[in-house]
Amino acid sequence: MGKIFKEVTLLGSKNKYMKLNALFDTGATYNYISKEFSNKETIDDIGIIRFCDKDSVIFADGNEKECNIINLKLLKIGEFRVEQPEFHLFDMKMCDVVIGAKLMQKLKIVLDHSSKEIYFI
Repeated sequence: MGKIFKEVTLLGSKNKYMKLNALFDTGATYNYISKEFSNKETIDDIGIIRFCDKDSVIFADGNEKECNIINLKLLKIGEFRVEQPEFHLFDMKMCDVVIGAKLMQKLKIVLDHSSKEIYFI
């Protein structure tokens, strides 16, 4: 399992950008965003494209947890852009955003632990 922290940029439906600390985690299947972040006025300032009630995620330990899902307009990782990224809302203390394995595979991101960098192949 690999984990590297990098800054990402989110764009909301109101065309406002926000830079956040993201954990690139090969052990996470989906993308997550801090519930604390989503409750701040900042999320309302940038705007949500879609809010979905009641979804559930099964974690590696077998526990299933209910959550909400949001979509924002754009996620920028370096020069790469992801249209309408989907994030599961959870309580997180370590970072604002988790970029999961599905998105990393789609973008062909490789984590280099020795240099603590991410690369696009």
